[in-house]
Amino acid sequence: MIHFASKIELEAQLTAAIATNLKTAITERGKATLLLSGGSTPGGVYRLLSQVELNWSKVVVGLVDERFVGPDSEFSNHLLIQNTLLQNKAQAAQFVPMVSNPNDYAKNLEEIEDAYRIFTEPDVVLLGMGPDGHTASIFPNDAASDLALHGKSQLIFNTNAPAHPTQRITCSAALLCRSRNLLLMLTGAQKLTVFETAATNNLPIAAFQNHIDQIYYTAS
Repeated sequence: MIHFASKIELEAQLTAAIATNLKTAITERGKATLLLSGGSTPGGVYRLLSQVELNWSKVVVGLVDERFVGPDSEFSNHLLIQNTLLQNKAQAAQFVPMVSNPNDYAKNLEEIEDAYRIFTEPDVVLLGMGPDGHTASIFPNDAASDLALHGKSQLIFNTNAPAHPTQRITCSAALLCRSRNLLLMLTGAQKLTVFETAATNNLPIAAFQNHIDQIYYTAS
């Protein structure tokens, strides 16, 4: 775990790490795949990343998870990525949304399962964690999330969030843990305590702890 005195310092270092990993992937494999989390916490990282000089046309960006809403909804992670990362120098990146069929939750899952095969072994995954110990859209006390946490036969799952909008879509834990660079952004002392006691309390983030390559943490 790397501790930072401020979120600004954390964002700068995390951005640099993601950029380095993407450049390495492009050099070694001719392309790079990047899965990003939503929410308000990582937005500054995405804005900084949009300014990085690299061959963005070789980068395919997807989501760790999404709400089952349209791309213009205030709750949409698609909208977040569109307004932060896919700007400036990163406009050339290819983005694969998690909602392609907004009128049919079950059918959408089938379509995204197919679309996200490009991310079977992602080069970089950025996770966050909620105060309840959830990560991606894998929640405590949700049977559908248990399937996403332990299932091996599919890449994408529909799950149920405890707060609106409740219909969620998430990459499986197995998929996320296959990342070549699995990173966690953690902010606030309360979340650190939750993270450190996650295994004892059987919280979803505990399943990822042995797979995370680096944790970027600030108390502020």
